[in-house]
Amino acid sequence: MSPIAELYLMGLGGVILHLLTKLYNAKKKGIKLDFGLELISVGISALIVLLFVFAKDDLKPFYPLNTFTAILLGYSAQSVARQLFKMAMPKK
Repeated sequence: MSPIAELYLMGLGGVILHLLTKLYNAKKKGIKLDFGLELISVGISALIVLLFVFAKDDLKPFYPLNTFTAILLGYSAQSVARQLFKMAMPKK
């Protein structure tokens, strides 16, 4: 398997890990989740992972991607998306 494919898989594994952790915590607290919104969130996270891995050479000085950081990126991609949306949305 190529190193790029491994980074994609590790990043997507981090996305799935985040989703499973969120589902576990919701079940434990008795909270119902909106699965439509969760699927959208997972899609955004997966897209961020794919884009970061695709641009890994350009991002190397700021965010060097290896197996461990790819998993971290996948797990934290929702936070990255939230920050990007906050930056893009005009302040009221």
